Amino acid sequence: MRKAGLSFTIAALLSSGALAQEPVDEIIVTADPLELVELEDSRAVMGLDLSYADAPRSVNVIADALIERFSIETVDDLAAFAPGTFTGSFFGVPGSVSLRGNRADTYFKGFKRVENPGTFPTPLGASERIEIVKGPTPAVYGAGRVGGFLNITPLTARTAKAVAAEGRLLSLEGTLGSYGKRIIRGDAGAAFDLGAYDAGLYAHAEYENSDSFYRGISPERTLVQSAFTLSKDNFDAELGGAYFSSNGYKQTIGWNRVTQDLIDSGTYITGRDADLTDANGDGKLTPDEVDAAVGTFFGTSNIRQLVDYGVFPSPAFALDDGLGTATLSPRTVYIADEDIADAQTVTAYADLAWSLGDDTLRLQGFYDSMDSDLYVSYGFAAEYVADVYELRGSYSFDVSAGPVAIDALLGASYRAYDNETRQTFLSGYLAVDRRDLTAGPTGGDIFDDPFSEEPNGIGWDTDLSSKTTDLAFFAVSDIAFYERLHLLASARLDRFTASAINTGNTIFNPALGFARFKDDEFQPSYEISLRYDATDAVSIYGTFAENNALETNDGGGIEVDRIDQQNFIADSNLYETGMKLSRRDLAGSLAFYRQTRQRSDPFGNLDEETSKGVEAEVKYLLSDEFSVNAAVTWQKTRIGAPGACGSGNGEFVVIPPTRAGLAPADGYGGLFAALNASCLAELQNGYQRNTAPEWLASGFVTYTGPQTKLGAFGASLGGVYVGETGGKIENAIRLPDYVLAKAAFFYERGHVSLIANIDNLFDKRHFLPVQNVYEEVGVLPGRGREFTITLKAAF
Repeated sequence: MRKAGLSFTIAALLSSGALAQEPVDEIIVTADPLELVELEDSRAVMGLDLSYADAPRSVNVIADALIERFSIETVDDLAAFAPGTFTGSFFGVPGSVSLRGNRADTYFKGFKRVENPGTFPTPLGASERIEIVKGPTPAVYGAGRVGGFLNITPLTARTAKAVAAEGRLLSLEGTLGSYGKRIIRGDAGAAFDLGAYDAGLYAHAEYENSDSFYRGISPERTLVQSAFTLSKDNFDAELGGAYFSSNGYKQTIGWNRVTQDLIDSGTYITGRDADLTDANGDGKLTPDEVDAAVGTFFGTSNIRQLVDYGVFPSPAFALDDGLGTATLSPRTVYIADEDIADAQTVTAYADLAWSLGDDTLRLQGFYDSMDSDLYVSYGFAAEYVADVYELRGSYSFDVSAGPVAIDALLGASYRAYDNETRQTFLSGYLAVDRRDLTAGPTGGDIFDDPFSEEPNGIGWDTDLSSKTTDLAFFAVSDIAFYERLHLLASARLDRFTASAINTGNTIFNPALGFARFKDDEFQPSYEISLRYDATDAVSIYGTFAENNALETNDGGGIEVDRIDQQNFIADSNLYETGMKLSRRDLAGSLAFYRQTRQRSDPFGNLDEETSKGVEAEVKYLLSDEFSVNAAVTWQKTRIGAPGACGSGNGEFVVIPPTRAGLAPADGYGGLFAALNASCLAELQNGYQRNTAPEWLASGFVTYTGPQTKLGAFGASLGGVYVGETGGKIENAIRLPDYVLAKAAFFYERGHVSLIANIDNLFDKRHFLPVQNVYEEVGVLPGRGREFTITLKAAF
């Protein structure tokens, strides 16, 4: 947790005469207890052993000391420490981070994991290091989203470091916090000889069984990590993996029936729609019971009204019992006991490296799997099963001739992704505003789920089985001219194959059902960067990249229609220029970017999304006791002009009843939407995505006291500013900007440490936008003040 400050004088002493003749230079090395100024090389950025300061990209690194000090547990916590990072709410489950306005990929030790569709929180608290790399995925790592990616190094790496210093390690820690938070963790490791090899075995485990700020959500999870290392002469090997299991992380839209009055003053419209009834008394609505009240349209429910075809109001949509107003608690959200959120993942990896002189041959293997069930009581249900395995081989080498030095890497990889995705939403029974949150769930607003077995129950609208493969060849090189000018270039050629079959109940184009579709494509991608080291501490760079990403569903599968239309591969590009500063006591960066990508949604709508922004970060070690870190972001994301209504361009948009010309109380019993954004006049010429704030900023100051007989004390204080967010339609809701203060205190004596952390110190009322189709009609109230206390002992 703490590195002692060090002041020393360098004098090359071979004799006392040398001391008398040579001047003495004093170098002050300032303590870095939070590892803010990270100078280590990392292959995670470009595949080469470049320092973070040398990488021609915007890169943020969060080390384990900072993770512990500020209790960083989920992707929602990253906005405080990394510019361009804001996740909002993916139905209340922090599964994937958003970078530069785009959902980012998650990597584990340099390999892309299975898609996480918001069924479990990505466990960041068990990380030795979190690397946030902006822009398209580098060539060595394959096709990826343009916004960037998150690379996680598991906590077993820190255990290995501790074992290297001590020979063995055993540590235990427990965390208690607000709203019944309870977590226990443990680490163990040992180094030993295995024949002629140096070996090590490391493990980390944690278990949580807590309640939460939101009533009705009680997360429980188990995580186990392990690693085995082996080395001898010029050979190194690491084998490891992780197991994760969770339940209770129920998805929630947060608040429904959202109006600007609800945001501004907390006034919620109450009332029940009695037209839909649970006729058979089983506690939920089945399709036949809904159809009896509202009817159907081409096999889908009339409870969903599409402006594309005209809105036909029905008396069945109106609230007719208990109409009024009330004030909602931010702890009351859309939750029912019947909701399901279960997930399991298994991860394994192997890394073998041979040093051949100055060259390195590396062979790697990776496996990841997910099995999850999800059900939200307004009618959405899903079952995701995914398996991915990847093999990668690379050869890195150095070449120099006079003033030119080349650091290069050549390699190949093969990746296969199997996915089964089953979902219910296409048949149109999802009406999120039917429930009165002040009354709670009833048989008249809980819709059936496909997991139950009963007559006239709801089935799977989508039942998709798909497989994709990617055989790729890549090359990366960093060419240095006179040590100051660097040309970094990379290229990749992918051969993608995709096959899928959909046997679900709701397939709008019958030709796409019950038949397997296949296709394959060759796609090149490349990146070129120029960096100039103006001084030993300051560099400037410019980067251009073109990349490809698979257009997948929530579970990582490929939809049949995307294969049929040959648009399952999305193009993207990046322009980025910036400056970096790197000294022993100071690190900073400034980046300007513009990125464009093709995107499509689950309804097959296509559009182009363009993001631009500025990101700045500074980390300064003022002295052995004090350090500061700050970040600021300005960003905008715009969707290209969709065109005329019915063009199939622009995303699916759920709208409030007022946008369909109805009073709120006359429409909360139904769901209103535009099949694509082109059918809303105000969106036809393009629109700005407002679920990510235009401005983000953060700043923290940290004090780390000297070691005394009583131990070492320290504290951190700071805050995060989040700008205004909201919807995109005419008269959309606006969520006000806010500042959340954070504080931390730590104490360490010997092998015992205590950390206390407070989030939202001043209990600021705030709201998070929903990052999906419900952004116009739902909002998640932010969590109030929360604290955690962690006690740790090492033996």
